[in-house]
Amino acid sequence: MTTHDETVHGTGFISSTLSISGGSPLDGSATLFQLDGERFGEMHSLVELAISDQALEGRTAAPLSAGAAVSLGFEAPGTPARHGEVVKCDPCGEGWRIGIRLADAA
Repeated sequence: MTTHDETVHGTGFISSTLSISGGSPLDGSATLFQLDGERFGEMHSLVELAISDQALEGRTAAPLSAGAAVSLGFEAPGTPARHGEVVKCDPCGEGWRIGIRLADAA
């Protein structure tokens, strides 16, 4: 991921593993729970969210490893919880820009 202004605001991330271009900004924040590895159960707050059917992008205070399985709960009313896999995590100012490939909704 890059830290260009349009990406920081969640509207322009595209890579071979994740596409947020055209994703919708999502009000509020999300809570991410790590589901595997040595950091199992860690919680992270995500802000500056953008979401599409297959991907989520946001900013967090601490890095996460690519490949980590995560679950997500959203502050925005009517937004169902999701789970997915971290595919990208890059430095962004004083935090980290994270990209998550979302699993199909149940």
